[in-house]
Amino acid sequence: MRAKQKQSGLSAISLLLVLVIGAFLMLFAFKVVPVYAENYYITTGLKTLAEDNPDLAKMSTSQIKSAMNRYYSINNVRSEGAKQIDVIRNARNVLVVNEYESRVPLIHNIDLVLSFKNVLDSDRPDECCKAAEY
Repeated sequence: MRAKQKQSGLSAISLLLVLVIGAFLMLFAFKVVPVYAENYYITTGLKTLAEDNPDLAKMSTSQIKSAMNRYYSINNVRSEGAKQIDVIRNARNVLVVNEYESRVPLIHNIDLVLSFKNVLDSDRPDECCKAAEY
């Protein structure tokens, strides 16, 4: 006589739970990935500014902002965070700071707040976009 084999697999409730969790993770990814992609373009713009202008410390604030706005319009960066550029001049260097928050509605009244701080130091352009104290 054969012994009964125990069935293996997911029950209907377990399958439903897996599908709900998977759908939530997909929703989360669809909401968050574009914000990080936008920040990637912002940091790439800062790196390009440093590469294209070796004498960044001699540029005026309006020239820096104009160069960044030109880069953003070419690469279709439309977020408000991209427009928040501060230029801080010290005795030895220039810091181009882009610090902003992005609020993304997730579900109904639940929002995600993502904070970004990108700093370009004219003395160390190769260390661009790491959040440094200024």
